[in-house]
Amino acid sequence: MPSYDIGIVGGSGFIGSSLALRLSDSFKIKVLDKRLVPNDMRNEIDFQHCDVRDYNEVKDKIKDVDLIIYAAIVQIPLINEEKRQGYEVNVLGIQNVCEVVRKNELIRGLILTSSAHVFGDMGFQGVAGDEFGYRIDTVEDRAKYYTLTKIAQETIVRIHDEMSEKIYGAMRMGTVLGEKMPEKTAANIFITKGLKGEPITPYRHSMYRPMFYVDINDVCEAFRSFACKILNDEVEKSGDGLAHVFNLAYPRPVTILELAKIVRDAMVRQTGGEIRPEIEIVDKDLPSLYKVEGEEDITADMEKAKHFLGLERMTSPKESIERIVKRAVLKSSR
Repeated sequence: MPSYDIGIVGGSGFIGSSLALRLSDSFKIKVLDKRLVPNDMRNEIDFQHCDVRDYNEVKDKIKDVDLIIYAAIVQIPLINEEKRQGYEVNVLGIQNVCEVVRKNELIRGLILTSSAHVFGDMGFQGVAGDEFGYRIDTVEDRAKYYTLTKIAQETIVRIHDEMSEKIYGAMRMGTVLGEKMPEKTAANIFITKGLKGEPITPYRHSMYRPMFYVDINDVCEAFRSFACKILNDEVEKSGDGLAHVFNLAYPRPVTILELAKIVRDAMVRQTGGEIRPEIEIVDKDLPSLYKVEGEEDITADMEKAKHFLGLERMTSPKESIERIVKRAVLKSSR
């Protein structure tokens, strides 16, 4: 019998490690990554080195799990500097893992940490449902290659779901907000600047970019629910290629400028007015790619996730930022 309920491939990053810690109270977890897990979880989680680019290593390291969560990723901006590495990890990696899952009789399926980036981020109109489509040519240049690889990942997963009796699913997540989010995300940059008493500095050309966000706690509960259903044989096979793809984001997007204001206001509240960061718009002399605030008319359809995964209420970006800022202020005052 398999030794582990869930193997998290790429489990040392922000999302993967968060899933590992949260799901470890319900499942036996193995984390597989080239990087060691964070220090604070090395005594909590079983870690094994695994390079997703090596098919034979993947085959050996995931042979004793029931279900795979794939979270390995090369992110922006590194992916633009190391495009070959981005392709090998983001595309060849998921293909390797999908193939091993298909051939291993013991593994029940796979869940991909996909991204709302597949929707693009310009010219939004209407409701972004499952069928909203892949809109690679509606993203700014810095995100285009990353978005291509995320579309490729989801396509590979859907192909395997179509041709296999196993369950291959994907969670299309908005940008994930949490206490350990990557340093170069806009939210983390804004919070860090604010705590230092520095101005918060969105760029003029992208300040009206609408972004879908999701709280890390909602992510963990969604994956818990989907994993339980797969392991308990509660997920039906379907001829619909989108049947196992779920949106996972707060329904209303937030612009970069709006995010800056949310961070500023939370900083004022949580410090009792001691910190009041200014918002200074930085002009990089680049053309604006987005409509003015309020003209982008888009919402994310969360109905399928609500019904199937039991996500009755999503945490708003404002609530997430309030919590994150509160904890950051407390930590900085110690």
